[in-house]
Amino acid sequence: MTTDLITAKPTPDLAFISQHLFTAILWVDDMLSITWLNAQAEHLLAISSGRLLNQSVLTLLAPEELKSKNSTATHDDQIEAQTCSLTERFYQAKQYQQPFIDHDHIINTPLNGNLPLSIDYSVTPVTYEQQPYFIIEIWGKDRQSRISEEQRQQQQYGVARHMLRSVAHEIKNPLAGIRGAAQLLQRQFIKFSDTTTFSPQSSDTATPSTSILDHNSNLQKTAIKLRNYTDIIISETDRLTHLIGQFLGSNQLPSWQTLNIHEPLEHVLTLIRHQYPQVTLQRDYDLSLPELCADKDQLIQVFLNLINNACESMTEFEQTLPQNESPQSQDSPSLSSQTDRDGDGGNWAYQPTLHIQTRVAFQHTISGQQHKQVVQVNITDNGSGIDPALIGQIFFPMVTSRATGTGLGLSIVQDIISHHHGMIDVSSTQSHSPNDSFKNNHSNSQTCFTLYLPFTQPLMEA
Repeated sequence: MTTDLITAKPTPDLAFISQHLFTAILWVDDMLSITWLNAQAEHLLAISSGRLLNQSVLTLLAPEELKSKNSTATHDDQIEAQTCSLTERFYQAKQYQQPFIDHDHIINTPLNGNLPLSIDYSVTPVTYEQQPYFIIEIWGKDRQSRISEEQRQQQQYGVARHMLRSVAHEIKNPLAGIRGAAQLLQRQFIKFSDTTTFSPQSSDTATPSTSILDHNSNLQKTAIKLRNYTDIIISETDRLTHLIGQFLGSNQLPSWQTLNIHEPLEHVLTLIRHQYPQVTLQRDYDLSLPELCADKDQLIQVFLNLINNACESMTEFEQTLPQNESPQSQDSPSLSSQTDRDGDGGNWAYQPTLHIQTRVAFQHTISGQQHKQVVQVNITDNGSGIDPALIGQIFFPMVTSRATGTGLGLSIVQDIISHHHGMIDVSSTQSHSPNDSFKNNHSNSQTCFTLYLPFTQPLMEA
């Protein structure tokens, strides 16, 4: 009876399990056609199942071989010898029931817009219902590299923040002492100035002599100069104290609340629209996004820093354009909203453009934590771009690519996003001359900051 109960337990649905794996899986028949794939494969390859089903797996792994098979070239033997290696490996794997693995393979297929993707994959021959099949497991090298790079950067940011905060604490206390001493000196100079003003004459004469008046006048001038010096000391210590405060950051934990990501975005865009009326604003929102748990004020600070930096970058870049010649129309046949054609039809006018996009990213890893879904916010501008030498250090304090930047805004952004258990990434193509910006369309925008935020937060804050 016990045996009957044990054997009667339902077996797991393997297709259901496969849909929840982090590994991309393809189920391929004997003719090398894709008959099934899981959700992770769709996400990794950026291709829907509707487009992949019944396609030859060679379309993904060896498109040149597939083209050669379908071609009518005269040198058939030479083509077959050069291009059938992957097909032969499949059939050898089936014949000998021997799996094989390929490392550092580049997928470049029209199915995903020829987006290059570096992967490792394995092929395992199996027999199911007396029919031969292949199980192909795919691991994205780009994803693994991104996770490793993110962990390395997070460690570096943590060390840098710890060092800067330690130094800031050591500087903050002496600054308070300097400011207090300067205030005491200032009070003494005020008393001294009042004394020389109201007691200018000697005790045995009714009228002060010229020499005494001159002496008191010089003392007053000296006291005024010294007071100006103490004013400078006090103002500079206040400035440094404010700077140290930015280094230290806020000790206040996020005030979690449920909100729509578009609320802080629209709040910031309302402010920016009046400050930079010349900037063209493009929204690409996914209005079906669920609400997330976040600190609204801190997200406003994040978006304000990023969007303000983007607008200032475009404004500074626009100011350099009159010093250069505009590119001719024959060099740029069709451009997007980044450029507007002048009335004479011969030149192209630069148009600062800010593009805001919100999406859901699936199966995303942040700081070693795998999330099924996260909010993805892309903030793109067509300014001059970021120097490639700075791109890996742009979130460190005191690092900036702008002449008027302080180098603290992005550091604050990184700190806030870390408190939200998210991550921020940046990609940029620097324009070495104004002409470069005119030749780029919107899909090749100069700088893009990408934020990833989880929908939920841990119950306990560290």
